[in-house]
Amino acid sequence: APRRDPAAVAAGARGAVAGARRRVTAARRADSLPVVRRVFVTGGSGFVGRNLLEALYRRRVPTIALARKARRRIHILHITTPAELEYIGQNKDIATCEVTPQHLTLAGEDAYPRLGTYAQMNPPIRSAAHRDGLWFWLNQGVPDVLGSDHAPHTIEEKAKSYPASPSGMPGVQTLVPLLLNHVAEGRLSLRRFIELTSSGPQRVFGLTCKGRIALGYDADFTVVDLKKRWTVGKDWLASRCDWSPFEGMELTGKAIGTIIRGNRVMWEDALANAALGEAVRFEATEFA
Repeated sequence: APRRDPAAVAAGARGAVAGARRRVTAARRADSLPVVRRVFVTGGSGFVGRNLLEALYRRRVPTIALARKARRRIHILHITTPAELEYIGQNKDIATCEVTPQHLTLAGEDAYPRLGTYAQMNPPIRSAAHRDGLWFWLNQGVPDVLGSDHAPHTIEEKAKSYPASPSGMPGVQTLVPLLLNHVAEGRLSLRRFIELTSSGPQRVFGLTCKGRIALGYDADFTVVDLKKRWTVGKDWLASRCDWSPFEGMELTGKAIGTIIRGNRVMWEDALANAALGEAVRFEATEFA
C-alpha cells in the first residue's frame, strides 16, 4: 500500500478529535508487524525490543496531548504494555483505556510455540513480564473496561502462513470464564471484575440504563458458578469459527446463564433461538 503522508494523517486526526461530540476511541495497531515478522518469518522469539516498545509508548503521548488540546475525552483500546498504562494513569482526567483477556492470560513464551499463527493478533501477545505488568496497573485501577477484541477468523484462514494469516482470535465467549478463573486464582477481586465489565463501560461511554441491577435499569446480568471446575472444549464453543486459543484450558468459574433486558438468552450452554438485540442508547458526554 502507498505510504500515507504523515502531515495529512495528523491533520485528519486533529479534525476527527476536535469535531467529536462524544468520547473519541483510538487504537494503534501497526506496532505488531515487527513482532509477527520475527515469529513467523525469521523464526525469532516474538518479543519486541526496547526501541519498538519505546516507539509504541511515544505514540500514546501525542494521542492524549491531541485530545487534551481539543478538549475531548479519549478512550484507548487494546493496551498491552505497562508503560502505556502508567502514562494513561497520569492522565485519567481525560483518558480511559481497555485491556483484553487475551493479553491478561497469554504470554508469548508459551503462546507462539504452542499456537503458531493462531496466536497472531494485533496488538500482539507480549512477554510474561508485560502480562504481569498489565495486572499490576489493573489492580491499581487504571484500566476502565475489558474488551474481547473478538475476531472470529476461520481455522482455514488462521492455518495460512504469515503474511497470509489474519490477525485476531475469538474472544466473546471466553471473556467471562477467563476472568472468573483469574478471580478464583486471586489476581483480581470479584468487585473489580464487575467494574471492568459493567459499571466501567457504562461510565466511560455514557450508556443509558446499563451497568447496574437497579429499578429503572435494563435487566442485564450474568448468573455464574464461581466454583465450577471445567475444561474449555470444542463442543462448548458457539462461534462459527469453531476454535479458541484457550481450548483445553482448565478453569474455575463459569457463566451459567445470561439475561438481557429480562430475557434469558443463554442457560446452561444453550443459546436462545431468536436474536433479541436492540440499539444501545447513550447519554451526553461533552467535555466539561
